[in-house]
Amino acid sequence: MPPLFFREVGSGPPIVFLHGFCEAGEIWDEFVRPIAQDFRVLLPDLPGFGNSESLPDQFTIDDVATVISNWLKELKIQSATIVGHSLGGYVTLSLAENSPSLVNGFCLFHSTAFPDSKEKKENRTRVMRFVEAHGALPFIETFVPGLFHNKNDSAIPVVFEIAAKTNAASIISYSSAMRERPDRVELLRNSAIPKLIIAGKEDSLIPIETAREMAKTARNCAFLELPKTGHMGLFEARNECRRATTHFAHSLLSNN
Repeated sequence: MPPLFFREVGSGPPIVFLHGFCEAGEIWDEFVRPIAQDFRVLLPDLPGFGNSESLPDQFTIDDVATVISNWLKELKIQSATIVGHSLGGYVTLSLAENSPSLVNGFCLFHSTAFPDSKEKKENRTRVMRFVEAHGALPFIETFVPGLFHNKNDSAIPVVFEIAAKTNAASIISYSSAMRERPDRVELLRNSAIPKLIIAGKEDSLIPIETAREMAKTARNCAFLELPKTGHMGLFEARNECRRATTHFAHSLLSNN
């Protein structure tokens, strides 16, 4: 397995923030600054993004989760709170299913335990073909604004600058991995691990109805629904999301 690039700030109980598709750990920089006053915040770049090396071709979401699991063990972290944004949430679910002892609680941040629908799978395939034909940047130029409810949001250039560093191979490989990921709704239903679901009412990628259904189904779960927010609550509703994740992480400490 290739080495994982990461940064960390703060000290205390560990909390890991996993970024989304075409992002990198730096996407969380502003969000986590106050959280680092109470926690050891770890910000990895998932394989193939940021400064982390790619996995071999045709990897799965479970393979990415194995990298995270091995990395936590290398750091001698026995258990951590995991916050996963979008793709990071898919990795989080795999980690919670396959290495539950490493996860004391997890947050699905604009993410879903449901597998891709037939339509979504077809769209992933179209993305792969488009990027193969035209490269990464033309895709990124349309992808990033679509993450936001307000297409004039001041954070769009910030996210675009991070996303523009993504190479075509990573977009194609992760599109395939996300397309083929399994249904993990049973994990939400059966796992006693505490959960937090954060959802945007205007999210075009994870419909709010999907998030509500997960929250209704999940065991031991808190739910935050954000008005006027798309897929990027870490920017669009930063204060509310920061309060929710911090409160969630503190509640895990009081339960242990």
